[in-house]
Amino acid sequence: MDKPTKLTVGVGGAGLVCAAAAVVAPVPFGWLAAWIALACARVALAYRRNRPAVFGKRDGRLSPAAAAAALPYLVAMRIACLLMRTWRRHPPLSQVTPRVWVGGRLRPQDVPAGAAFVVDLTSEFSEPAEIRALPGYRCLPVLDGACPPDDDAFCALLDEIAADGGAAVFHCESGLGRAPTAAALAMVRTGAAPDAASALAQIRRARPMVRPTSVDLEFVRRLEPRLRANLAAGARAAQGAH
Repeated sequence: MDKPTKLTVGVGGAGLVCAAAAVVAPVPFGWLAAWIALACARVALAYRRNRPAVFGKRDGRLSPAAAAAALPYLVAMRIACLLMRTWRRHPPLSQVTPRVWVGGRLRPQDVPAGAAFVVDLTSEFSEPAEIRALPGYRCLPVLDGACPPDDDAFCALLDEIAADGGAAVFHCESGLGRAPTAAALAMVRTGAAPDAASALAQIRRARPMVRPTSVDLEFVRRLEPRLRANLAAGARAAQGAH
């Protein structure tokens, strides 16, 4: 069972328990249980369908209305992430190559000087305003354990990074799955690695705790041929221009 399916079952199960509690609990506890049940149902369905828009994240900020609807889940997730961060003590950012950085959620002071791009892959958290204001900030929301739902948008972002030639920071919540997956594919697209397996091995040397999910690895397998073709097409176009 892959991670999105586990989250679908877990969050959906919690929603069913709260829905049952809403029927028997007195006011106002019944209303609270119903709110939690509805929030869990929305999030479980989003994981089932790979719909990160459930949190309404655009331009790096969560939509107030969407966040309110999913608030019980977001609160529980923030507590879980805080506990895991305290326990794991992973570095916020790891340099893989002179042009590629991989990490978890960042503070403004964590962003390396000279980074042309900061790619935010979280869907559950708003990015700090100072990072959102950077010219190279790009928001591509992805659910925890899932992959980008729009292949074209993801490839277009990597094309932009490759054309610019500057350094890129890829971050998710913890820097273990979503960010290293995107960084590995960026390395293929820019020619920094001959293939995705080599890219992931290089990322693991810089950040040993990374562990892409089965969904991440399937996304890599599906996108790698397309990105290698884009790299070759870009090289031919550059040769033709000369």
